[in-house]
Amino acid sequence: MKYARRFAWTAALAALAMPFASPAAADYPDRPITLVVPFEVGGPTDILGRIIADTLGKKLGQTVIVENKGGAGGAIGSQLIANSKPDGYTIGLATISTHVVNPSCNKRLPYDPIKSFTPVALVGNMPNILVVRQGFPADNFQDFRKVLANGSDKYNLGTAGPCSFGHVMLEHLNDQLRTNIVHVPYRGSGPASTDLLAGSLDMMMDIYPLFAAHFASGKLKPLAVAWSSRLPALPDTPTFAELGLPDMGTTSWYGVVAPAGLPADRLQVLSARIEESLKDPKLLQRFAEAYIFPAPPQSPEQFKTFLADQLKKESAFIDARQMGQNGK
Repeated sequence: MKYARRFAWTAALAALAMPFASPAAADYPDRPITLVVPFEVGGPTDILGRIIADTLGKKLGQTVIVENKGGAGGAIGSQLIANSKPDGYTIGLATISTHVVNPSCNKRLPYDPIKSFTPVALVGNMPNILVVRQGFPADNFQDFRKVLANGSDKYNLGTAGPCSFGHVMLEHLNDQLRTNIVHVPYRGSGPASTDLLAGSLDMMMDIYPLFAAHFASGKLKPLAVAWSSRLPALPDTPTFAELGLPDMGTTSWYGVVAPAGLPADRLQVLSARIEESLKDPKLLQRFAEAYIFPAPPQSPEQFKTFLADQLKKESAFIDARQMGQNGK
């Protein structure tokens, strides 16, 4: 009896010494979560979002419902995320377009790319490829530079629209090469790539999957890759860094964010389950099939620093190139 009382007293003291589990963390999530994709169905952001939602839902033990809210370069969907209740039941995707390019071009956006959100995790990247049409008088980047030296304003580059990511990369290219390639904005990358294949556009710079099916046939020629190393599928195509243009190495990245004010315990749950998701073999296989490269593990604080650094760098460049609403 004496030993039983001593054991009970010791157990009670041990229980008091343990930190109390937050009810929010213990119960979260207890219902489906909505993942807002700020672009239309079928695009790369949507594809990535659906892969993440499927795997994350299994890790959380709850359904993650994808809600597409496109328009205004991703601003409408991003505003929806920012204005949602910060309880962890509405999260969304952030991209270089929604959190860097759009805010840098449009100072009157209804959300702040840093203050309006709780960064959760960087999840993936897609390499960007500089490609030219069939018949363009250059088979490699060295020849490309020579052609442009004889009059770059004779040639054009199509993008998904003014102040799109492709537009920013065109401005970087003109800045780095001291050229004046003409910008041709479209209402999306799809229509631009159609004209590129038809020969009415000279070049584009966009994500690899947009062009991949046309390299083997020779309808498009890849000249340079914005990536840290050569792509296995294009072993003969150099990176921009190899060509002496490291500032052209910006990739299309994708991350998960929540509204500002998300409780720390729920942030920890989401961050941990996303990190688990990015190690899941089925997710990695689906990423590979979509030409998505998983992001290396990083904390929410590291992702926040990444966002701030990207915004600072590109905002200064966009301002200098006068790419805003009243610029080119």
